[in-house]
Amino acid sequence: MSAQPKKMIAGMAVGLVGAIVALAAMAYSWNGDVDSIYNVALNMLVAMMFFAVAGGFSKQAPVAGKTLVVLAAINVAFAVIVAIYSATFIQVEFVLIVLAVVEVLCAACPKVIKWIDNTRSA
Repeated sequence: MSAQPKKMIAGMAVGLVGAIVALAAMAYSWNGDVDSIYNVALNMLVAMMFFAVAGGFSKQAPVAGKTLVVLAAINVAFAVIVAIYSATFIQVEFVLIVLAVVEVLCAACPKVIKWIDNTRSA
């Protein structure tokens, strides 16, 4: 078994940072009335996707390598949708989109895909 690629660790770290930023955006978007529930839910969706992709970069990855790339791409799509809906500040949404793109780049690395496929539990 080969050593874990550094991009796996970077992908997990970026995923956790993105989830924390999305959770902070979720907390900030709540203003106490029912109309803010949509913004809270959209930010929670992005946070959940960041956590899911970060979990895919773990040593016992629950998904195949190419599936992780698809999850990361879906994460980018959700971040863009939240930015279009303007659920929070556009600067925060831009940061989330950049973090999601970095996750796609980490997940799409052939070394990462090969390592995940070779070491994941069946």
